[in-house]
Amino acid sequence: MPGVEDWTDNPLDVIQNLIDQHGISDNTAIRDYFGKRLQHKKALSMIPSLNDVALHNLRPNCLVKYRCMIQDMFDPEFYLGSYEVTDMKSKQTLMLSGKYKDVADARAHQEINIESDRNVTMDRQTLYCVPVPGESDWVKAGYASQSVQTPGASTSNPHVRSKRGRDDDRDQGVSDISDQPMNDIDTNQVGAANGGVAASDTEPKRNRTAPSAGAAPSSSVDLNHPLPGETGLACLVKTYDDIDSFKVNDVVEFIGILSVDPSMAQFNAKPEGMEEVHPEFETEAERNAHAPPPSLVPRLHAILSRKLSHNNPHLPPVITDPDFVQALTTAQSEIARIRSELLSILEHAVFGDSLSAEYLLCHLISSVYNRADMMPLGKMSLNISGCPAPSQDYSKLVHCLVSGLVTQSYLFPLTIENMNQMKLSPAKDYSANRLRSGLLQLSDATQLIVDETMLQPGQLNPDGLKNITALGNLIKWAKVEYDFNYHTQEFPTNVNVLVLSEGESLLPKDCHTKLEKRHNPDDLRSYFSQLDARLTDELLGKLRVYFTLTKQLEYSISDDLQKLIQDDFVTSRKDNPKCMTVDDFHSLLSLVRLLTLSNCQTSPTLDLWTRAKQLETERRQRVGPPRTTPV
Repeated sequence: MPGVEDWTDNPLDVIQNLIDQHGISDNTAIRDYFGKRLQHKKALSMIPSLNDVALHNLRPNCLVKYRCMIQDMFDPEFYLGSYEVTDMKSKQTLMLSGKYKDVADARAHQEINIESDRNVTMDRQTLYCVPVPGESDWVKAGYASQSVQTPGASTSNPHVRSKRGRDDDRDQGVSDISDQPMNDIDTNQVGAANGGVAASDTEPKRNRTAPSAGAAPSSSVDLNHPLPGETGLACLVKTYDDIDSFKVNDVVEFIGILSVDPSMAQFNAKPEGMEEVHPEFETEAERNAHAPPPSLVPRLHAILSRKLSHNNPHLPPVITDPDFVQALTTAQSEIARIRSELLSILEHAVFGDSLSAEYLLCHLISSVYNRADMMPLGKMSLNISGCPAPSQDYSKLVHCLVSGLVTQSYLFPLTIENMNQMKLSPAKDYSANRLRSGLLQLSDATQLIVDETMLQPGQLNPDGLKNITALGNLIKWAKVEYDFNYHTQEFPTNVNVLVLSEGESLLPKDCHTKLEKRHNPDDLRSYFSQLDARLTDELLGKLRVYFTLTKQLEYSISDDLQKLIQDDFVTSRKDNPKCMTVDDFHSLLSLVRLLTLSNCQTSPTLDLWTRAKQLETERRQRVGPPRTTPV
């Protein structure tokens, strides 16, 4: 039985043995083999993560994991799933697997038979993945602390990478010199021109230790991060199972084989004396987008994957896990103290306004749980008006506080310049055959804070009008329109939007509250720094678990309370139809649901229903009748 070093450092050897036993079409045996060995947390912690370890500190073809969001999905890719090689000494032939590889290889005394009838062409799905947009620093640190770092591994910024040839890797003990593959063929070079068979072996062999021809500097490679300023490692993930189960914006953890062979990159320059390969099938921009330098965008051949329902490193990824259930039980036993501490902290952030603190808490735990026709249910976009002028950095301080509590967040300054110049909605680039990311391409459970205090008078250009409409649709309908040039397609999303403004926001909102300050500090930074002593590591850990747990709870209403609420609605309408519209009733139902979840309960009580009505009455008296939003 192979040791730990065998199946983590040389997984391709294990896979070849499994394929020899079970056949090329059976992926179940491979998944079961690695799944069984990685079912324990200790074993999983031994697998290096592309999120934490610098790429040049990882061995090629080793087992790695990667936590990411699917940013784009490329067309299916054809490759040599199985190919025949001839041993030049014994003249015997054998079949090798091309699965989980980018390059079909053979040893020095073997030759690949390109024209063999036994060769099998297969297909796989390529996903372009990026680190989870807006992921909080404490989340990254939490996942990094759970991994056992490899010797010499670096946790520095993985965006700046060094490049090296595979011969250098072998010198470090990846394989013995007798195993060096001398005849290498790119398994992806299959297409209509040659009937789905790999490229001819008359192609000049590549120098494996020299940089690829025409290598582009890192600054010329667009990594397509949705949020500006992010520099995490992007990756091309190639999947072999359940291809149709993945969709854009899913947050997934992949475990697979790292591939960084420099021959996989395709660049603007072509070798001297060689014609351009299949110019009628793909453009130069498409080749550059789909085959970036592996030193900057490595390839990962996924063996195992799991979609993450949340991104909190302090909780198991599966809500049925006993540890998750235990964490929920613990939170419920301490909920009175946890909720009281949290409300006190939020109340401090809104200058002692207890009403705004209650609504802010409900907003932070809100989430779309279902859709009735076009209407998203469960969300509560919130506008807090009466915020200090932008010169006092109030929005930045609020974002700093919120990012320390939730797993993903982003602060967006709403200015005329940003609206006119930035790209909010993703758009299809047909010349490169890729999806150009936009700022609103965010994963579920992301907290978006819009700073409307930055808005000044100005003129929106056509792009600005599109952007403001896209932002309004995100807030109102929880959807983002992707521009495919000839048509648009709506993608549902689950992003919380908090708008901070001086007056009532021009953007849509589910709820509007106006600050009534009990404190009026001169220095906001010093005022917010008073929270540092209260936010201990122990309390922060509990609050972070609390926010994740409340989003995972299942909510239901008993028949008795449902009848009481309906009778209450009828009575209110009888007295004064204008004081209780259908929209008002819907807002009340949403509020009582969020108050219930904020108490770590799954069913509301009469007291919570009464509390929801009191809060809504007080809020309406404060802000007056809602106005119609122009967006």
